Amino acid sequence: MPAPNVRTRRLAALALLVFLGLLLAADAVIAQHGCDPGNLISNCNFNGWYGSPPRQLPQDFKEYVLSGDLDFSQASDTTWGAPSLRMWSDGGTFHAGIYTQVGGLQAGVAYKASIGWAVGDGYASFGRRLGIDPTGGTDPNSANIVWSQFYRDKGKMLNRPSPDPSNIDVSAVARSSTITVFLDVDHNYSAPPNWFFADALGLYVDPNAPPPPPTAVPTSTRAPVVVAQVQPSPTRRPAASPTASPTATATSTAMPTLTPTATTTPTDTPTPTQTYTPAPTATATLPLRPTATPGAPVPARPAASGGGQGGVGTLQGLLWGGLGALGGAGLLGTALTIARKR
Repeated sequence: MPAPNVRTRRLAALALLVFLGLLLAADAVIAQHGCDPGNLISNCNFNGWYGSPPRQLPQDFKEYVLSGDLDFSQASDTTWGAPSLRMWSDGGTFHAGIYTQVGGLQAGVAYKASIGWAVGDGYASFGRRLGIDPTGGTDPNSANIVWSQFYRDKGKMLNRPSPDPSNIDVSAVARSSTITVFLDVDHNYSAPPNWFFADALGLYVDPNAPPPPPTAVPTSTRAPVVVAQVQPSPTRRPAASPTASPTATATSTAMPTLTPTATTTPTDTPTPTQTYTPAPTATATLPLRPTATPGAPVPARPAASGGGQGGVGTLQGLLWGGLGALGGAGLLGTALTIARKR
């Protein structure tokens, strides 16, 4: 059997190991795993990756660099199972981080971001904080982001229950169905090898926040029945029957008797016919010859004195007789012409 002092030393060492184990177990129990049930970030454990160094990142996450120069790559330094994210500069300072957008949330509900592993060499040279943009924006400089305080002290599991100062959980009320979770790292002075490791970044409904006001369920409000006010139709006034105007009674007034004026009936005006105007006929004016009275003795013609005078008297008698015959014939012709026209 070993000497009592040896047994004592062994028991003491065993007790120390058990104590240390209990402390570690207690630390692990107190510190929440970033990917406990209820977590809403699909790649909380950083199991999926894309890209290659210097820009190798967990799936669904994107990087941003506000100052300095650094690499993003896959590593194995974590309590919650490899892989983890390493951000390092090999001597230079930087201010950078990663973010992810989470959709399908309910506006008006408070959500809490928590990280199970966030540690850097030199501790104080690496300020770490979490942020939530309740509007779903991706600008790390946005005034909409609700940030936790920077933590620059010892500690690797930065989600211990309050009032532990190493807790950097942050809570914000969603203002849309998508919010954005940020992990921000400020490496403000060099502490070789200038490495920082992160793992188990999750998002939960904040159990400590007051529940959101119940959403008003629209009730089936019946639209008010609008009673149409029936305007009374105007009463038709009976059509005014035409009032017979009083018939004027004829007063027997003696009217003056009008003497009818003889109206001259127009007669057809005969078209004037051409009146034949006979040309004036030269009428021989002869001295009246003495008419022989029957029974009266015819005076003897005086004997012509001398031979010459007797011949002249005979010739004048013949001339006057011819002219008389011609005049009578002219008068007779004119009388016949007039008689015919009538």
